Amino acid sequence: MPPLLLTFLFACNKDEEITYELFNAEGDAVEVAVGSPEVLDPVETVILSSTGEVEIGWAEVDPGGGPLDTEYSVVVIVFDDYQDLVDRVSIRTRSPGRGVDEYDLRQDSADEGYYKERFETNGVAGEFRTDTLTFRLWDAAAVEEE
Repeated sequence: MPPLLLTFLFACNKDEEITYELFNAEGDAVEVAVGSPEVLDPVETVILSSTGEVEIGWAEVDPGGGPLDTEYSVVVIVFDDYQDLVDRVSIRTRSPGRGVDEYDLRQDSADEGYYKERFETNGVAGEFRTDTLTFRLWDAAAVEEE
């Protein structure tokens, strides 16, 4: 093959960078009582498609509140029909006076629709607040760069 043709073939290769698009509705969230004197029942919500019309999964936070330093289990289940479309799951936490953070959940190795992570709350003695946890399901989209 002439060297000029090889140069042309290599010059046409494009790098691909993965970006994520939100797959679910922006309002899929629960509230957790942090600093509650007692441990509260779990809170859960249905996860809806981006239009808010189709149930694509559900999420649970257990417990739904408790004293500072309580360990919480956050679980998201993506229904079978949508598991291949969801590539990543995260939660966005909004705490009054503390701002916003985002954390990825771990996908179970045996069930591609099961995501889970454990978190521990923190704060100062006597603090009571209501944190909002927003569930975010992501679909990977390849973007070509020239």
